[in-house]
Amino acid sequence: MLLFVTMLSLPAAAQPLLHMGPNTAKTLVLPQAALQRTVAAQMDRAIFQASHAARLAQANREAYFSSAQTLPFQGMATVSAPAAQLPARDALFAFKNDKMALRWFETIEKDVNFLQDMHTSIAKSLEVKRIAPQEMDYAALIPAQARKIFVGEEHNTPAIYQAFEQMIFQYQQRYPRRKIIILTEFVSDRLFPWQQPGQPVSRWEMPLRRHDDDFTFFTKFIKRGIDIIGLENVAYVKEHETLITPSESQAQSVYGMQERNAHWRQIISAVAARNPEAVLFIYTGSMHSHYRAPFSLSNPSPQNFVLQLESRTLGTDMPFGFVMSQEPFTQAYGNKLTVLRWTDKDPVFRTRSGFDACILFPRGTQK
Repeated sequence: MLLFVTMLSLPAAAQPLLHMGPNTAKTLVLPQAALQRTVAAQMDRAIFQASHAARLAQANREAYFSSAQTLPFQGMATVSAPAAQLPARDALFAFKNDKMALRWFETIEKDVNFLQDMHTSIAKSLEVKRIAPQEMDYAALIPAQARKIFVGEEHNTPAIYQAFEQMIFQYQQRYPRRKIIILTEFVSDRLFPWQQPGQPVSRWEMPLRRHDDDFTFFTKFIKRGIDIIGLENVAYVKEHETLITPSESQAQSVYGMQERNAHWRQIISAVAARNPEAVLFIYTGSMHSHYRAPFSLSNPSPQNFVLQLESRTLGTDMPFGFVMSQEPFTQAYGNKLTVLRWTDKDPVFRTRSGFDACILFPRGTQK
């Protein structure tokens, strides 16, 4: 791989590569076509080596899955298809992805063991309420000192969209003097290539930059003086649409999530630096903000707050939901919301669960 990278760094006109011998000062320069063939051969060799390593990793991982309890968590760290079935470019991407995925599965296994050992104590530390949707004060869940509120949602759930809209207006009413900025996955980071990410979206741009009509309420926020800033680099997502797993795209792989979240994190940090007194709502899919998700946007802090919005059930695709799946608080019942919130000041449980608070929406709310 080192030789491959070194040769790629050569200029197109070719560098002196071969010497005739110790007794001559003349240098033989390979023609450009010959150099290109040499580079191509090194590229083929690098891809073969990476693909072979990826196939070995795949075999080891399948053996690991056959005996491990972490099988439900492939959604947290999606594994690539066998490298032999992929184009060369995808094989290299998959190789990097699978190295990350395997490390993350080891973290998941530790989480599962911890949660199982502490099951009883955890259940006692969690506040559980059943609340009718029309009586829910979402803003009351958010601590007054929080300055970054990470709202992670389950996609395609209309009730969650309505809840987020209510949450913002309730928060604005509770703290009328605070500047609110919403940064969201569901709006592109720019409309034109020359635009700088991290700038508020204008009303006329919004229909062109939001993902679909489910998010028309963003325009209501703009009318109320709330800035909306897009996070998603649409060009990256389109470039990485090639399937590398049975169900996910490269953009949704562990490697893809790392790259997307790194881009989002830069935007969030820049906006926070420009607006030190503002409150930032970061509205994304839950796998971007969950404390225990790979390369999460959030980290435990008194000024950070993670609110998870899920449809019907906490789900077993995350360690906390998997371990607690038999507990009644992991389900929404009837027409009421199930509201989970940590009351213990010790941050260990909330961090391992992935959230500070979580709301489960009842059946019939899926799009």
